[in-house]
Amino acid sequence: MNWQWVSGTGTHSRPNRVLSPLRQAERFDPDGDYVRCYVAELAGIEGAAVHRPWNLDADIRADLDYPDPIVDHDAAVERFRSARGLD
Repeated sequence: MNWQWVSGTGTHSRPNRVLSPLRQAERFDPDGDYVRCYVAELAGIEGAAVHRPWNLDADIRADLDYPDPIVDHDAAVERFRSARGLD
């Protein structure tokens, strides 16, 4: 059942746990090497900034062929916690 644990869909002792993709990136890809290897649009971004391309200077951002975030993760986590009565 490892695939369920990894995907966050399996039974878990912490059912209200919310995965943070950015926190995982900081822990397991601190220099952004993995992202640069597999996301060609971000290959030219140096260091950990590759994990948050929406925070780059406007002139650098304008040259990227990379979309804005679809979901505001912090807001989504807050909605989840509020709906579950965890706030």
